[in-house]
Amino acid sequence: MKKLITILTTLSLIALTIVPAVADTEVDISGQVRVRSEIDGKSFDAANTTGIYELMRTRINIEANADENASAFIQFQDSRVLGGADQFDAWQSGSLNDGKNVDIHQAYVQIDRLWFDGFGTKAGRFEFNMGGQRVFGSVGWHNVARSWEGGLFWYKAETFKITSFCFKAQEEMETLDTLGNRDFDVFGGLIELDKINLELFGIYERDNDTLLNGTEDTVLAGCQLGRMTFGFYYKNKHNQLDFEFNGAYQAGSQMDTIDIAAMMFTGEVGYSFEGDKKARMAVGVDYASGDDDLTDTDYKAYNNLYYTGHKFRGHMDYFLSSGSTGLMDIMLRGKFNPHPKWTVKGDFHYFKTAAEYTDVTTTSSTLTSDMGMEFDFAVNTSSVAGVKLEGGVSIFLPKESLVRRMTNDPASTDTDPTVWAWGQTVFNF
Repeated sequence: MKKLITILTTLSLIALTIVPAVADTEVDISGQVRVRSEIDGKSFDAANTTGIYELMRTRINIEANADENASAFIQFQDSRVLGGADQFDAWQSGSLNDGKNVDIHQAYVQIDRLWFDGFGTKAGRFEFNMGGQRVFGSVGWHNVARSWEGGLFWYKAETFKITSFCFKAQEEMETLDTLGNRDFDVFGGLIELDKINLELFGIYERDNDTLLNGTEDTVLAGCQLGRMTFGFYYKNKHNQLDFEFNGAYQAGSQMDTIDIAAMMFTGEVGYSFEGDKKARMAVGVDYASGDDDLTDTDYKAYNNLYYTGHKFRGHMDYFLSSGSTGLMDIMLRGKFNPHPKWTVKGDFHYFKTAAEYTDVTTTSSTLTSDMGMEFDFAVNTSSVAGVKLEGGVSIFLPKESLVRRMTNDPASTDTDPTVWAWGQTVFNF
C-alpha cells in the first residue's frame, strides 16, 4: 500500500505540473475498494476442513481526456488475501514487512475519431468483453480480473459496428529464446448489427510453439495450437419476454496431429412480471460439447476460451472448465425486489456431462453423465449511501459418481452436500 500511495502522490504532482500547460485536457480520479469474506466448504473430501478467508481488491483510476476525442486511462490495482503471506512466508498484516501487490490492471490510449467519423482505436492493456461474456469476459468477480495487452480498431456506422482486435497472450523474446518463436497470439473480428441485436464474431488463436535447431534453423515441431472459433450472440426483448442466445463452433488443429471439431450453445428465456417488485423468472440451457473417444485424432470437446464462468455456471465455480467430457447445465433463475433498495436472487443448476465418463467403484465400472445439482441464493442492497452490500450462500448436491471422480476414491458413497457462503462490501468513489 505504501507503494500505491507513493505512485499516486507522484502522479498527482505530475498532473498539477502538466495539466495547466494542456488547457484542453481534463483529469479525473476515481476508485473502488472491495472486501469479500468467504466460507469455503466446497471440498468433496470429508477429511478437509472448511476454510474461512477474506479478499480485498483496491483500484485507483486516472482518466485524462483531451478535446473529447483522445483519452488515456490508467487503473492501479492491489489484490490480496487479508493476512496472507508473501513468497517468503512473511506476514503482510500486523508486521513490518512491506507487501508489494500493486500492479497496473489497465493502461491504454483511446482515440474515438481517428482521421474520420466512426473510425477509432484503443491500444495498451485493457479489459475486453464481447457479447454476453460467453467467449470474452473480464471476470469481474475474480479478485484480480482479466485484462489483455494489444490493440483494437473499430468502425461504427448508423446501424452497425465492426471491431477487429489483436491480443498478445504470450510474448517470447526471440533474440533471448534459444527455442525459437513461441508466441501466443489471439486475433479476432466482431460485427454488431444494432437493428436486429445480433453479433457475429470470428476468433483465431495461434500458439507458435515452434522449436528450431540451433545450428540449422530447421523446424522440429510446428504450431502447437491453431484454433478458429466462429459464433453469434443474440439478445432481444418483446413486451415482458426477453431472450438471449449464444452459439459457437471451433475448428483447427493442435499438436499438428489432432483436428478440432467442437461446439457450444446457450439459451435463456425470461419473463418480467409487472409491478414495483421487478420480479423475473427465467429458464436456460448451457451446452458445451464433449469428446467420447480420446484415442482418435478428432477432439470434440469445446474450449470455453476466455469467458466469465462465474456469471453462468453456478456460484461455486465447480465447472469453470468443462474439460474433455463437456457440460450440460439446465438452469432456473428468479429475482425480485422486496424493497426499492434490496434485490433477492435465486438460481438452480442441474449439471450433467455432454459425453459420458467412467464411474469406477470397488466392484465395477460403468459409464455415466451424472454430476449433481446446485442452489445459489444471493441478496444485495444499496441502503447504505455510497456502499453496495452483497452476500449469498450456495449448496451443491453431488452424485456418488462425481465424488468418486473428484476424490479418486472408488469406495466412496458420500453424497453429503457441500456449502459455500460469502459476504461483500463495495465502495466506489
